Amino acid sequence: MRKRVFSTFALAMLFGAFTMTSCSSDDKGTDNGGEDKGTNKVEWKYIIGATASKTNLLLSTNDLKTGTISAKGNGLAALGTTIFTYGDNRAYVFEYRKGDPSGMQSWLLRPDGNLNKQTTVDLPTREEFITNFGKYMIATTGGVKLTSGERAQAFNFIDGNTGGINFTSYINVENIAEKGEYANFAGLENIGNNRFVMAIEPFKITKDDKEDNTSAYRSRVWLAVFKFNETETDVNKRVQLEKVVKDDRMSFAVARYRSSRISTIASGSDGFVYVFSPNAMLGKDKPSFSPIPSSVLRFNTKTLEFDKNYQYDIESLSGGHKVHKVYALTNNKFLLNMNADIAIAWNSLSTPYNKLAIFDGTTGEFKWVEGLPSAENIKEAQAPFVDGSEVYLPVTAESKSFVYTLDLMTAKVTKGLEIKDLADGSIGTIGKINIDK
Repeated sequence: MRKRVFSTFALAMLFGAFTMTSCSSDDKGTDNGGEDKGTNKVEWKYIIGATASKTNLLLSTNDLKTGTISAKGNGLAALGTTIFTYGDNRAYVFEYRKGDPSGMQSWLLRPDGNLNKQTTVDLPTREEFITNFGKYMIATTGGVKLTSGERAQAFNFIDGNTGGINFTSYINVENIAEKGEYANFAGLENIGNNRFVMAIEPFKITKDDKEDNTSAYRSRVWLAVFKFNETETDVNKRVQLEKVVKDDRMSFAVARYRSSRISTIASGSDGFVYVFSPNAMLGKDKPSFSPIPSSVLRFNTKTLEFDKNYQYDIESLSGGHKVHKVYALTNNKFLLNMNADIAIAWNSLSTPYNKLAIFDGTTGEFKWVEGLPSAENIKEAQAPFVDGSEVYLPVTAESKSFVYTLDLMTAKVTKGLEIKDLADGSIGTIGKINIDK
């Protein structure tokens, strides 16, 4: 595992001192690979993550629909390739280190069009799910053990403007959904009024790792509603579990890629949260987790209850395919990354997916995306990037990486910008930031 020497800040966080300390910054700035060099003034840039020869890079451009960018001699070395933005002028990347605490960087765009590294810090925990939340960004992970020995979820609150970690809250996850079970979480959706929701992946509490921890509640879905109260002096009480909402019309709403949890919940344009069940298999040549097919329900963010009149059978609509990842688009539509093989879709192992579809949350219409390489040839189909009415799909297939433009009406894509010279690497995600004024 890759490790860096922890800063005094990170060590202080690990030992429970939740006070802000200084973060490293790059005052000289860095070059963005030859784009808009000199004194040319720009207003904004698209930032694209990519890997090339096992190196993480950030590239930038003003056009996603045409042209090429070469990774040779271009780009900035970064900790990650998944771009998160805060406000309109800060880009964040995070470094996933398996069981180790994550590294994090924030980036700004200078008036000359070059990226400037603002901060590099170490989180007290690894990260799995990240979202904007008021003046903060929340980075959260599970699998944490409290001093009491109980399992917990860690919520790191990052100051969106400074890139520093203000505090971390730890929440007990045992016996919160069902007695004798603990919760792993996935997805992180801000629902307003200082609340956010996460989906629960259930496990039985066992005496040791050798005992089967498969949940006794296989045909049930849960959403955990969290309330944030910054006035609490005890940082572990600032995030409080307000309620757990259950429904027996489908199985849980968390997918897996090996040991990583994957979100299958997303906020619609109508203000509801759409909750999809992957219903993956228990293992190779084993049955699905639940007899209920991969489906979708709708969660009312006003009443904090599931809509009893809303349900669609995604497995039936798709001809037997199960949901693997879910992303919100515009006009209450969602991009579904589906398991490509209807006979192979188990949670814990690497299985073929990348068969993309559009689901309309309002009408229930389901369409396969047309114009991409075949699913078996797609190495990476990353999170879509929505810019106004435009939807862009970063895809690496057949040793080539392109940004495709998706037409939501027809579900067809048009090939656009090509990212070249990535060797055995692939394209990451896309963000957009304005210059730092």
